[in-house]
Amino acid sequence: MIYISEPEMEGLVTMDESIAALEALFREEAAGRAEQKPTIELHPGRGMYRLKAGGTYWLNSFGFKGYGSGGRRLVFLFGLDEGLQAIMDAEALTQSRTAAVSAVATKYLARQDANTLGIIGTGFEARSEVDAVNHVRPLRHVKAYSRNPENREAFAAEMTVKLGIPVEPVDSAEECVSGVDIITTITSANDPVLFGSWLRPGVHINAVGATTPYRRELDDEAVAKCDLVAVESLPTAQGECGELLSAASHGRLRWSMVRELKDVVSGIYGRKSNADITMVSTIGTGAEDVAIANYVYKKAVVAGLGSAMPNWPEPGSGRGSSLTRAAIQRTSRP
Repeated sequence: MIYISEPEMEGLVTMDESIAALEALFREEAAGRAEQKPTIELHPGRGMYRLKAGGTYWLNSFGFKGYGSGGRRLVFLFGLDEGLQAIMDAEALTQSRTAAVSAVATKYLARQDANTLGIIGTGFEARSEVDAVNHVRPLRHVKAYSRNPENREAFAAEMTVKLGIPVEPVDSAEECVSGVDIITTITSANDPVLFGSWLRPGVHINAVGATTPYRRELDDEAVAKCDLVAVESLPTAQGECGELLSAASHGRLRWSMVRELKDVVSGIYGRKSNADITMVSTIGTGAEDVAIANYVYKKAVVAGLGSAMPNWPEPGSGRGSSLTRAAIQRTSRP
């Protein structure tokens, strides 16, 4: 069993592989070979701690990510036969995973000729979001808005150089989304930054930033105008996606019409015409983290990266396994 540090993770996580891992996850989930679970939130007295778990059984693995107040993100990867294989820092993994979900949704829901993006929010994760969308819909122009002029101008300059396409800072969120094919919202706002009155036929929306039941980036009208609303996992969305919870509570959304990405990727649901407005509202799931962690773990082993955990007993041998067997026997007794 190895520990993979954040500096090592940054060199191992790639956008191409993250997109491929999540596309495979949703396809395998549709076939019954993966499992998504809603987030578990604990309240140990000071702040909170969340666990996101999932099974990637076609890869013979499962695991979870833990994170919370004052602590770093960690992914725990288990093999079905080997037990715990790796503990890995998960900042780079989480950033790549978040953007890769947007890329998968864009690949399957945006118009085939979509080549312009408006992004509201220019923070750290916004950089990965633009990069990810560009992987599946090569962009010719990007508009970027955030409340801080200096931030959006610095973002635009950096991404223009990185992507080799014009990235334009604009003065308002409405201007940012006017006339574009794809919209991404990745902000820390509690109240809507994207409004239904701004939306035009044919646009696809990646709603990424609202990560609690009490935060929204889209108003109810924006959600109601969508011809297709997709989520990663319906039970997770019903507990955590603030903009969908708000729209549903005001009669602007029926949960029975919300589609999971596994059914989008497998071709059951999708865009019906170029005039459709589509959206995905994302939270992030444990199975997504584990799917990418599998790539990372295998690459780390081949490259000889990661630190061996000291005094960790091998599966099936030593004192650790005998203690486990004894514990199982105790709990099995009537």
